[in-house]
Amino acid sequence: MADSVLKNKLIFFIVLFSSIVLFSSNSFSKPYQRFYTGVRPIGMGGAFTAVSDDRNTLFYNPAGLSRINNFSLAILDPVAGVGENSLDIYSDADDTDMDDTGEVTDLLRKHTGDHLHLYASLTPQIGFRIKNLGVMVSAFGIASVDSSVRNPVYPELHLTARADIGGIGGIGFSVPGIKGLRAGIAFKSISRESIDEVYTPAQIASDDFEDIIEDDKQSGTGTGLDIGIIYTLPWDGFFQTDIALTGQNIPEIEFDENEKLPTEWTAGIAVKKEIGPVSAVAALDYRDITNSIEEDDDLSKRIHMGAEIKFKDLIAIRGGFNQGYPTFGASLDLWVIKFDAAMYSEEVGAYAGQKEDKRYIGQLTIGW
Repeated sequence: MADSVLKNKLIFFIVLFSSIVLFSSNSFSKPYQRFYTGVRPIGMGGAFTAVSDDRNTLFYNPAGLSRINNFSLAILDPVAGVGENSLDIYSDADDTDMDDTGEVTDLLRKHTGDHLHLYASLTPQIGFRIKNLGVMVSAFGIASVDSSVRNPVYPELHLTARADIGGIGGIGFSVPGIKGLRAGIAFKSISRESIDEVYTPAQIASDDFEDIIEDDKQSGTGTGLDIGIIYTLPWDGFFQTDIALTGQNIPEIEFDENEKLPTEWTAGIAVKKEIGPVSAVAALDYRDITNSIEEDDDLSKRIHMGAEIKFKDLIAIRGGFNQGYPTFGASLDLWVIKFDAAMYSEEVGAYAGQKEDKRYIGQLTIGW
């Protein structure tokens, strides 16, 4: 009996919280899907399209590869993120007999209406820049869970999750003959396993829950292009001003009949200034300007803004607004070891300000 209880607990947590198996997102409470979440960008409210100047640029705007470091190498760069609701249900489940349908029912009923989020990624990279030509390639493993508990009378777990494995490579360059214009292109190949199903307490508590999950998994592969431009405005003012446009997932990447990455266009602007050892940047992004994301068409959910102050590339402090919710971030760069962390919120309702999901994310990078 004890072995059965332990087994069902492990299965429940592996399904709900694991960062290395299954998982896709298309949930009832409608968070916007992100293929990749960078800790530095999210600390700035998600505004990074015109900022792109580090390893994140390969996933945000390949035009920024033309201004990365001369040589860049990330040997190990794990990212882990979790929502507050997920921490709460994990704590409560520790006192729950996951082999008992009644106790599982009580657990889910207590968290009815909660959005459950987990994110993890590993994206080792290598890149270089020669003058105004930059190249970068990366392998990746990216997993996320965005699930919800519904129906307080007969509670159910709507499990939506994904796991992506693949590679991406890109090139960015200054456009000949047009001063201040940079362009870039990246190609990515993705192998995805996903699940989007509703489970009752009886199914979760059953001995064959692991087999049920295995039968419900979907899988598929897809390829797509990302393109981008960054234009530095020609006036010689107090600040450097960049405007940018990027298109991702061209054409739309379809993995199976229910899973896809839609083509998405994002516009951004960034204002930068360096004063001695201190550099500062402020940015604004408008995501999905063509309204191709199907979750909803709320304008406020598409707006991201933020700022960063950095001292000697050693310490950075960040802040911003992601879909109207405040974000905070910081980093410490010790040459071969770098720590990044951020606190932010995501809108999981139909419009900005309806339903906030507070989240925490961190990254350890070993490389140059």
